[in-house]
Amino acid sequence: MSLNRRDFFKLSASASALLALQPSLSFAEGVSIGNRDVIISIFLRGGIDGLTAMPPLGDPRYAALRPNLALRAPGSASGTAAIDLNGFFGLHPSAAPLKTLYSAGRLAAVCATGVPSENRSHFDMQDFMERAYFDKTGVFTGWLNRHLELTQSANTSPFRALAVGNAVQRTLRGAVPTIGLSAISRFGVQTQAAEGDFIDRALLDLFNQSAEVDRQTRTAFTAIEQLEKSGAAALPVENGALYPTTTFGVGLKELAQLIKIGIGVESACIDLGGWDHHDNQLPRIAPLLDELAKSLLAFDTDMGARMANVSVVVMSEFGRRARENGSAGTDHGHGNVVFALGGGVNGGQVFGSWPTLNESALDQGDLAITTDYRAVLADLLIKRGGNTQIAATLPGFSLGASLGLFKPRA
Repeated sequence: MSLNRRDFFKLSASASALLALQPSLSFAEGVSIGNRDVIISIFLRGGIDGLTAMPPLGDPRYAALRPNLALRAPGSASGTAAIDLNGFFGLHPSAAPLKTLYSAGRLAAVCATGVPSENRSHFDMQDFMERAYFDKTGVFTGWLNRHLELTQSANTSPFRALAVGNAVQRTLRGAVPTIGLSAISRFGVQTQAAEGDFIDRALLDLFNQSAEVDRQTRTAFTAIEQLEKSGAAALPVENGALYPTTTFGVGLKELAQLIKIGIGVESACIDLGGWDHHDNQLPRIAPLLDELAKSLLAFDTDMGARMANVSVVVMSEFGRRARENGSAGTDHGHGNVVFALGGGVNGGQVFGSWPTLNESALDQGDLAITTDYRAVLADLLIKRGGNTQIAATLPGFSLGASLGLFKPRA
């Protein structure tokens, strides 16, 4: 059988790997990423209602604005009772595993935070937040990719920047080569052709020139071979961790495997969607909070002592309006909550200034933002990522006093 490029693309129209990689690689198990943390960005797409995830039970206006949706005080016999977090804030009972992490000093929250923009479009706000730049022109790369570009590393693994899911998140798009992985088992060329083995062998002969497509194809096969040889797929879950068997839960489990195997992961993005609850919110948000909280607890448990060098930020494009709507839901709002997890987090605390839900304090009916979420990113990148070029990483952001969310690396 003969095979040319056209034949190949007919036989294999897609691959599970979405690649934008450099052509020359070196790899050895146990790749060092230097004196910095593995940074993981978890994006909750759809706009999580932070006032339900972490309700301000101590604010008297909370229950008044949400007669049907407000969580009740801990121990209440009627309605959905919250879990006490710190005497003022609570947690939705479905997010109970977050209280375990919070009490252990490994999880913290930032209240009333978000993007200082009046835009309420999902598409625009996700784009703004992932680029950390609030104009549609000028800067098109993601904040985490810029961080990697500006913090030079001896780590030449193709897995330095890893996008978990079916697409590379904008957070990781940019000059630094990024690899996308939907699942370890599906990382490779996908074809229904009986000549699959022949196709694999023939590719390197077909793409042996100096064009970009040739270099990327060779690099892709190098990455596939490295992942196969790494043994990541066979690495067991440790410390009795129990991941949900959902796409998100399995994604975090496989991310843990890749970090533990030492394949060179320095940054990663993973999403959990479905948070846009304009109606029937309480029964719809509970299973998502359960999935998120159980997955984070499992990841932390599985990683064990390795979490000393892993930092996770959990964010969403905007919060929801302070007042519930007429469909037992909430509409697009403004201020929200960000969670941080890791051994380098000053956990067991809620950071930020609470603006109150008084009518005069609301921002056009929304929770006001008192902490620009870029202050969270700056604190993370400086203290855990070894970044000394915040002005270039977060263009337009004026660095002020440290938020104190993260501990400096020793």
